[in-house]
Amino acid sequence: MTNRKTLLAALAALALLASPALAGNGHGNGGGNGGGNGNSGGNGNGKGNASSNGNSDASHGKSSSAPGQAAKAETETTASTTVDATTTVSSVPNDKNIHAKLGRLNSLQRNVNAYMNSKSKKFAAIQAFVTQSAKAKNAQVAAAAAAATAAAAQAQLDALNAQLSALTSLTPDQIAAMTPADQAALPGQISALQADVTAQQAVVAADNAAADQAAAAATAAAVGTDDASLGAALTDMANKPVDAEVTAWAQGVLAGKIDQTATKLQAGTTP
Repeated sequence: MTNRKTLLAALAALALLASPALAGNGHGNGGGNGGGNGNSGGNGNGKGNASSNGNSDASHGKSSSAPGQAAKAETETTASTTVDATTTVSSVPNDKNIHAKLGRLNSLQRNVNAYMNSKSKKFAAIQAFVTQSAKAKNAQVAAAAAAATAAAAQAQLDALNAQLSALTSLTPDQIAAMTPADQAALPGQISALQADVTAQQAVVAADNAAADQAAAAATAAAVGTDDASLGAALTDMANKPVDAEVTAWAQGVLAGKIDQTATKLQAGTTP
């Protein structure tokens, strides 16, 4: 009995001696597995390694944020560069308004009667230019009509001459093949055509003379209507320099005024 108690007591003491080591190995293995070095130092080393690994993770977390900061900075730099590259400053000045260059010449846009009947001396040169240009326009129309009339008269004369030539060029055989009535009428037809040709020649001569006269009148009427005359008239009226742009503008505006004045002159109405 005594031996049994003694044996139990010895086993209990042995268990108490073994339990701290078992506990230390268990904690150390746990720490080692968590941190990678638990088997080397038991309980203390296990905790130390685990803490070291924690710091390592924290350090890794901080370092992993660095690329994000760099990417953000790079994006901001790129955006700034893009703005700078796409921002342009216009160095081209706006075109000057033509009407600002015209000054007093803006009055040319008024109704033709308003400035053709104006008593202002500043309008005198323009009034003369417009009136003469209207006369020249009518003269050119008349010359064109006279030339067309002369051309038509000449065409008629050519037709009469062709008919006369056809009759006078008949051969004896062709005349013999004609009916007795046609043969008898042939001399009278030739005489009539000769008279018509003579009369038409007079018409052609008259029409040609009229055409020549109309052409001469148109040439004379055109004097004072050229670009130099217009420039002089504009300069006389203007209170600002007259350049090529202003002259071209005035030509466009006055074209309609000249047509209206020409119509009035044809109708016998004083502009």
